[in-house]
Amino acid sequence: MKKRMVTTLVHNQNGILSRLMGLFHKHQYRIESLAVAVAYPELKDVSKMSVILEVEDDHKFLQLVKQVNKQVDVLFVTDVTDAQVIERELNMVKKLLV
Repeated sequence: MKKRMVTTLVHNQNGILSRLMGLFHKHQYRIESLAVAVAYPELKDVSKMSVILEVEDDHKFLQLVKQVNKQVDVLFVTDVTDAQVIERELNMVKKLLV
């Protein structure tokens, strides 16, 4: 199983987190990590969600990304698996909390 990291920008609306987690559950992905925060201080109605998933099939993963992108409150979705900067940033946050 490969680990893939997805980052989404979403509108802060009731139920958006549960809808997206429902999509991940529907496709039987195991969520290893989830981080949600306000993306930009000047835009308090937009949040950034970073999700690390365990993926078996890349084709199914790409279908999932397309389905997440079709959601009404989702602004855009990016696969940032190869972006080392974001992964390091999340690891530093985990170390500070421990």
